[in-house]
This record gives sequence, structure tokens and C-alpha cells, in this order.
Amino acid sequence: MVVKDTATPGRTRSGRALTPRQVGFAAMIGNAIELYDFILYSFIAATVFGPLFFPGFEPWLGTLAALSGHAVAFFVRPLGAVVFGRMGDRYGRRPTLLASLVLMGVATVGIGMLPTYAAVGVAAPVVLVLLRLLQGLAVGGEYPGAVVVAVEHAPRNLATFYGALPQIGNMIGILMAGASMLAVNMAVGTQTWLSWGWRIPFLLSGVLVVFGVVLRARLAETPEFVAASARVEAQRGAPGSLATLLRVARRPLVVCVLIWIGPVTFGYAFLTSLLAYVNKYQPGLSATDVQIGLVLTASVLVAVVALSGRHGDGWGRRRVVIVSGLMTIGWAVPAYLLIGTAAPLALWLAMMIGAISYGIFGGVVPAMMSQMFPVEVRYLGVAVAIAASALVGGALLPLPTLAAVGAYGGSPVPLMVMMGLSGLATTVGGLLLPRER
Repeated sequence: MVVKDTATPGRTRSGRALTPRQVGFAAMIGNAIELYDFILYSFIAATVFGPLFFPGFEPWLGTLAALSGHAVAFFVRPLGAVVFGRMGDRYGRRPTLLASLVLMGVATVGIGMLPTYAAVGVAAPVVLVLLRLLQGLAVGGEYPGAVVVAVEHAPRNLATFYGALPQIGNMIGILMAGASMLAVNMAVGTQTWLSWGWRIPFLLSGVLVVFGVVLRARLAETPEFVAASARVEAQRGAPGSLATLLRVARRPLVVCVLIWIGPVTFGYAFLTSLLAYVNKYQPGLSATDVQIGLVLTASVLVAVVALSGRHGDGWGRRRVVIVSGLMTIGWAVPAYLLIGTAAPLALWLAMMIGAISYGIFGGVVPAMMSQMFPVEVRYLGVAVAIAASALVGGALLPLPTLAAVGAYGGSPVPLMVMMGLSGLATTVGGLLLPRER
């Protein structure tokens, strides 16, 4: 195992001690910035990118084309998971997290500065997709690394709560993305927002990334990583090796992929698809209504994830996963029936109540998942599991589902089926988890 940073565990290069609380905060904020960047494309693609970068299509097909650009990130995300996971297990968590954050920031600011199809022709959508690919690479290594850093620095009795901090960061990222869109939209008006106002949240990323890099530069390597790096190469194979991961942790990998499909589908497919679905098939609702719902939902998620992270061990981690999957199944039909009323309050209730299943899951699973993998392949294992589930829940399920919605004249039934299947995957994965004593 190669170590680039030989700082004493718990200290930065300058020798200044970092408390576990500070490390947890750095992991949470860095992840919030990264998810802000990543999810921003998903939200804006659903309403803006079609006519600007994919003109000439019927509006719904243009939206699907823009969302296909959104989906390519999920196809490349497993590659990012392998690349950054291997880096994190071989060279250290700290430099890997810095690299993923910088890459994400460059891609996001690039999107904010990108000329449209009207200005540069076909180069515009091509470069847009390439920048989205870079985002997918970056996010493949971000959240897993933040979880591993937080858990490996955590006091033993607070591992679950510390593992929940990056997930809280995810929710803060969604909150920031929704709030920035809403604020800019209201400040400049709908027409200006559709013309150039949408660029402002992307450009804001540059400021956020600088802040995140300064914060993360103060991180030290985790004590567990430093201890592992001091040993002779593990008998199970080279650290960060995909072959080693598949040999020593195949079952945890499969189980983790299954349990994440439900929450990922909610976060990426349900929330982002709502903008496209409402824009086309619910004229009584506006994009602003959905943006307000995103802010409210993210606020609920922050509270639920924190509560679950603090009390999830007492509830039972396996039980929480199973309940989360069952709640996703049970809410699939009522959620879209509420949305179908075209009342803003009903829309917000559909989003916020659905978020509870995601929130209780996010409070307990990050630490549990991290602890399921040996330290030599922990970063890689967590990264690959989440990337694979994100590919299913963020691309393979929503794209054909949205196409089916269009083919059937806006019927929400395909969306209900999608949510039900994702919840079933989480429930099955929860049942495969070992029983807790």
C-alpha cells in the first residue's frame, strides 16, 4: 500500500490536531458541495437544457435528450468508483477526496460557461455531455470517500452518526441546489431564467469548490488507513484491487447494491423526474412549485437523517433498511395520486412524506456499509456498490420509465411501477443482511 501523506493520524501536515467532529464537518460540507454540483444538472436539465442544447426535437423528446445527458453520468460513475476507489485505498483518502472535488468543480463551472446550440452548433451538446461525464467520474469517488473518512475518524460509539454526516451533506446539497434555482428564478423572472439565469447556480459552484478544497486540505489520513498502510501488503491481495474486492467481499457488495436502489431511485429519479413530468403533464403546477418542494423536502431529509443516524443503532440497522424499502413500495401509488391533483400542497406532501423512507435509510446505512468491507478495499467497495445502484436507480430505471410515460400520454403508472420495483430491491437486500444480535 502506497502512502503519500505520512502525517500522524488525526493531524494535518502542520501538526494541528483535528477533532473527529471537525473531520465529520469537513466530510459533510465537502459532500454537500459535490452533490450540489451533480444534482444541479439533473434539476436544470429537466426544464431548461432541451431547447437550448437539443433544439429541433418535440419538447418532450428534447427533455428526454437532456435527461439522457444527465444519465450518462451514471454510466461512467462505476468507472469513477473504480478509479477513485483504487486511489483511495492505495494512496490515501485525503488526496483522493481533493481530486474528486476539484474535478467536479471544473466540470460544473464549465457547464455554466458553455455556449448554447444557437451559438456554436452541435459542439454545444457534445461538450455538455463530456462535462457531464466528468461530473459522473468525480461523484463516483466523492460520497464513498466522505463516508469512509467520517466513519474511520469517528468515536467507536458514534460511528453510525458520523457515517450519516455525509448523507446529511447530500441533503444540504439538494437544499442548496433547490434554493439557488428558486432564488435566481424569482429574482430574474422565468424568461431570463430560461435564457441565461440558469447559469448563475453553476458558476456559484466555483466559490463553493474553493471553500471545500481549503477545508479538505486540512484533513489528515484516517487512523485505520495509516495503520493498514504500515503493515505488509495484505495477504488477500493488493489494496484497492477490484479482483481482491470481488474475492473477499462479493456478498457485501451485492447486498449493498440492492439496498441502495430504492433510495437512489427516490433521490435521482423521483425528485428530478418530477420537474420534467410536472412541466409536461401537470399544467396546474409550475417548476417553481417543484423547486419549493425540493427545498422543503431537503429540509425534512436533513432532520430525518440526523435523527436516524443518532438513534438507528437502537432501532436496528437491518430493520431500518427493510422498513425503508417497504415504505417506498407503499408510497409509490399515493405519491403520484397526490401529484395528479395538481395542487402545490399535495405535491409537497408527496415529496416530503416520500423522503422519510430515504432519510431513515441514510442515517444508518453509510456506517453499516463501510464496516462491511475490509479496510484494504473499503473505499473501493463502498464506491462500486453505490455507483452500481446509482446506475440502476438513476438511469436504467428512469429513462425507459419516462419514455413509457410519454408513450402512454402522461400516465403515472410507469412511474409508480418504477418506485415500487426500487423499493422491492431495497427490501430484498435488507432481508439478506445478517441479523443483528
